Amino acid sequence: MDARKEAVMSRSGSDKRHRKTMLAARFNNHEAEAVRQLADRAGTSVASVIRGAVLRTPATRATRRPTINHQMAARLLGELGRVAEVFRSAQAAGRIDPNDPFVAAAFRDLAEMRTVCFQAMGRSP
Repeated sequence: MDARKEAVMSRSGSDKRHRKTMLAARFNNHEAEAVRQLADRAGTSVASVIRGAVLRTPATRATRRPTINHQMAARLLGELGRVAEVFRSAQAAGRIDPNDPFVAAAFRDLAEMRTVCFQAMGRSP
């Protein structure tokens, strides 16, 4: 392999970018949200939506990025895991009684919320 090809292959993704010039525009909150929603529905970046609109070119190919609902469900799932771990630790240390109806209900509720989060992400628990 010649040195030129090797140098190109070792560059990071940002070094290989063809678009090096950044332009800025100001939007009010309503306009910015509308652009973000267009990008989210198209599965592309905000920059791609703006470039397509201004230059009247097709948007870049859609990326596989999670929707905001998936992101929020995943974040909530992580928080539920942390809460469940606190309950399990307290139970193991004898600070809470697993036979207490309120504690049992809390464990059931956590399990149900976990299942709902998985369903929202299109997965099974």
